Amino acid sequence: MKKTSLFIFTSFIVLSCSDNSKKTKSMDFRSFKLQAPKDWSKLKMDAYDSNAGIIITKNNDSIFYDYGPYSNSLEQLSAPVINRKDLNELLKVNPKIDTTLFIILNENENPEDFIKSKITYKKIDGYKAKILEPKQVEKGMTGVYIDSLKTESLGKIRFNLYGKNLKKESQTELLKAIQTLQFRK
Repeated sequence: MKKTSLFIFTSFIVLSCSDNSKKTKSMDFRSFKLQAPKDWSKLKMDAYDSNAGIIITKNNDSIFYDYGPYSNSLEQLSAPVINRKDLNELLKVNPKIDTTLFIILNENENPEDFIKSKITYKKIDGYKAKILEPKQVEKGMTGVYIDSLKTESLGKIRFNLYGKNLKKESQTELLKAIQTLQFRK
């Protein structure tokens, strides 16, 4: 009886592992690689000073990546946030300042309300990574940013991998893929 149970249990584990390997593939981008759904495909872009491109999901969502010195830090505010009191002080110093350059908060507003994604920090492949996940599905950015992988002649090498307003399935798949990132050292 014990041998039969052990055989069934072992068979279940082997079948589970082989079934999972059919759903994912290793995607190699020269400077980094990750495990992704089999139906993702990559498009290489002509980038002079970085390794940049686009990944297309089965839902036709676009996921962008950039490995290089000028990779975007995935900041989400389109303008600096300032409260009315500080804006008034700024206008005293410079009355000609263009106030449309700022997001102006009322006293009951929080700057976090203007950010569409929640941000967490985690180690991925030994690097401190900023991970973004939308507060609301299909509204905001899903992705990862690493500020410093190494230093080369052009300066610090940074990395981002992200999608905007992704469908739920693509968002879930991207967050899983981010956890498998490995960088060439």
